[in-house]
Amino acid sequence: MADVIRIAVLGMAHDHLWTNLKQVNELKDVELVGGADVDERLREKFTAATSCEKTSADYEALLDEVEPDAVFCFCATADHVDVVEMCAPRGIHVMVEKPMAATLEQADRMLVASKKHGTMLMVNWPTAWSRSLRTAKRLVDEGAIGDIWQLTWRGGHCGPDELGCSEHFCGFLFDPDLNGAGAFNDYGGYGSSICAWFLGSPSSVVGVAGRLLKRHLPVDDNGMMILRYPHAMCRLEMTWTEAVAHKPPHDVVIYGTEGTLISGQEVAVYTRSDKDGKTVPLDELPSEQGNGPEHFVACLRSEAEPEGLTNADLSRDAQEIMEAGLLSAVNGLTVSFPVEHHLFRDA
Repeated sequence: MADVIRIAVLGMAHDHLWTNLKQVNELKDVELVGGADVDERLREKFTAATSCEKTSADYEALLDEVEPDAVFCFCATADHVDVVEMCAPRGIHVMVEKPMAATLEQADRMLVASKKHGTMLMVNWPTAWSRSLRTAKRLVDEGAIGDIWQLTWRGGHCGPDELGCSEHFCGFLFDPDLNGAGAFNDYGGYGSSICAWFLGSPSSVVGVAGRLLKRHLPVDDNGMMILRYPHAMCRLEMTWTEAVAHKPPHDVVIYGTEGTLISGQEVAVYTRSDKDGKTVPLDELPSEQGNGPEHFVACLRSEAEPEGLTNADLSRDAQEIMEAGLLSAVNGLTVSFPVEHHLFRDA
């Protein structure tokens, strides 16, 4: 890898982009060389935020002109696969914002392209940079609560429209093709990736979804999944309709054979020998794992695979859980693993 890593941005509709651009600015020996999006207003915002004047409405034209080492992908979720398949043959590494894709078929194509051409693919889950969740994972791995038999998680808020997300972000979040679903895909990936990280892939999934309150939207506003493992279960909840967002807090609760762990603003552990429980000081994030751009660049320099939640293979497993949940919600059936319907031609 070159001394200075040249990064371009393809797609700017995802609101998380702007925080990531600030984080890039804090990195040494990294140069932002250009950005592309079909929307002129987003290109102008990009230039104002970065002072990078090299922009284009055409992704390929920008790649040809600036020849970056790596790309940050912040377009609609369903377009991630096109960006990876465009970049991989050119030897360009890609970081996509969560979730990995809109469908399992797209996620598999992304993996195939990156593995075939030997490029790095990383999925930037904001939860990957949670000190609380990292601390919880360490404690579970150390056996602090025994073997996990249940994990519960809830994610969401009042909805992107009420929360104040941009029209560009809402433009694809509310599109069933561009986002893959509504709240189900917006937040289901968070819970699915956490389950895959702690427990691996389940044996089956049951899902339900519906448009309960936001009837002006063309997609679901609530969903749930139950993941069945041989000796464990997970319950995941996704919502865009909380009247008071994050009340009560959306803590991850992990039940083990020897105790219970709660991961929220802090980590609390209750065990058979300490039923009153204790609060555990939060671990510091490992070196070069403070945020997405920092970890991505560090992996490029060391030629190491992205770790934990950001790993593309783990994110693909999370996509499989989401796919199973949606298939179950649509068909009213329990979906067993592996989910492989996309590997075969249409009947």
